[in-house]
Amino acid sequence: MSRRAVSPVVGVVLLVAVTVVLAAVVGAFAIGVDNGGNAPEAAITAERTGNEINLTHHSGDPLDVGELTVRISIDGEPLEKQPDVPATGVAGFRGPPSGPFNAKSDDRWTAGETASLTIASTTNSPQPSAGSRVTVKIYAEGEPVSTARA
Repeated sequence: MSRRAVSPVVGVVLLVAVTVVLAAVVGAFAIGVDNGGNAPEAAITAERTGNEINLTHHSGDPLDVGELTVRISIDGEPLEKQPDVPATGVAGFRGPPSGPFNAKSDDRWTAGETASLTIASTTNSPQPSAGSRVTVKIYAEGEPVSTARA
């Protein structure tokens, strides 16, 4: 029996095995890369008058307020007390939030609606002042949705 034919057969089997493994790795990577389509997207702008922050949803996906996390910073420094939404009263903020952030309103924030919060001047810091940049980042289930600046 000759052993000369065994070497090409083993080579072909190894080449097929490497090709299958490589194809599986590439396929798994391609499937794993497309995770970005789950988070909603929305165009939201911010306006500030004194300590009041108005956030307007201009376009994009309707947002389920119960799934949102809102993070506010003044000149890059996060507020000591961040708002929970939806709510009827928020520690560190004056009065209840308005619009979709209020727990008594509809739980969907859609294009054209404005939500407002007023930072309490005595129980939250830092405080916005003339020329301050207020940044509001909105997340849905941990994924970024929008960043608005005023």
